[in-house]
Amino acid sequence: MKKILTVVIPAYNVEKYLERCMHSFEIPEILDKIEILVINDGSKDGTEQIARAYCEKYPQTYFLYNKENGGHGSGINYGIRYATGKYFKVVDGDDWVDAQELKKFVSVLEKQEVDVVASDFTCIQDETYAVLEEKQCTYNQAQYGKCCSLPQGEVEHIIKMHSLTIKTAILQEHQIHMDEKCYYVDCEYITYPIPYVDTVYFYKGSLYQYRLGRQGQSVDIKSMQKNRSQHRYVLEQLLDFYRKEQKQLKAGTKRYMECCIAQVVENEFQIYISMGLKKGIRKELQQWDLELKEKYWEIYAATDKKSITMLRKTNYHVLKLGAVIYKVVKG
Repeated sequence: MKKILTVVIPAYNVEKYLERCMHSFEIPEILDKIEILVINDGSKDGTEQIARAYCEKYPQTYFLYNKENGGHGSGINYGIRYATGKYFKVVDGDDWVDAQELKKFVSVLEKQEVDVVASDFTCIQDETYAVLEEKQCTYNQAQYGKCCSLPQGEVEHIIKMHSLTIKTAILQEHQIHMDEKCYYVDCEYITYPIPYVDTVYFYKGSLYQYRLGRQGQSVDIKSMQKNRSQHRYVLEQLLDFYRKEQKQLKAGTKRYMECCIAQVVENEFQIYISMGLKKGIRKELQQWDLELKEKYWEIYAATDKKSITMLRKTNYHVLKLGAVIYKVVKG
């Protein structure tokens, strides 16, 4: 039987979390319909042993690939190469899925021929497992259970990695490839396939369980400050991709891509604001944002957060105040 869903699990030193992740797919009714590809990215702990145990128990469902360390993007690239399922989803090794939702979700995938299926996800606090936030994949409740057109502008809410399930053929036929040995490539993963997506189905159900608050997590602001050169690199890659593709895109697809990259721009602003008390940072921000405005006006204009608008209106003079407020709010 051809697999309906390929789940790729990029895994690096996640022995503390991987059992929960792997077990969440251990559903007898759908084991023959899914494949779980664990991409062990040179782990030094017991990650490989945990994954291998599941491969030995379910050799037709769980598969282990050991490779040298290459970062999150290399894990996704590996998964794309070996995926055989109709649809493709990434679940990080420290996250997991809701088992009951997965059964229903696979049933939906069997019936669908759309390019993308978007689903809700839940943000979970590390250690306590408290629910932090329920994230919806669309703000338009009428879109749930329906197929919408991306080129016609019917998809307005950006589909995050945790929401995204995409046809494997799109990734393989168009040779979608993420940067390796680099953080923040989930932004590339949700952006690079956009030109090839026509239809999106919205699934109402919180499938992905996203762990937040883990020490050293790349989305932690201290990590973002430390790795801001990598964040900037990924942003520049996305801007260059947009430059090459924009003239060929239909209006709805073009607008969606602009908003998608604008969210990465907003994250770049967040890094600047968090560092706003440092000498020379205001001038650096001012020069960078001016260049963005001159080269990519549509993306510049799509960054409509109030804090960014205020910075621009005051010629970035409130940056230090913003940094103080940020420190108080974020602790």
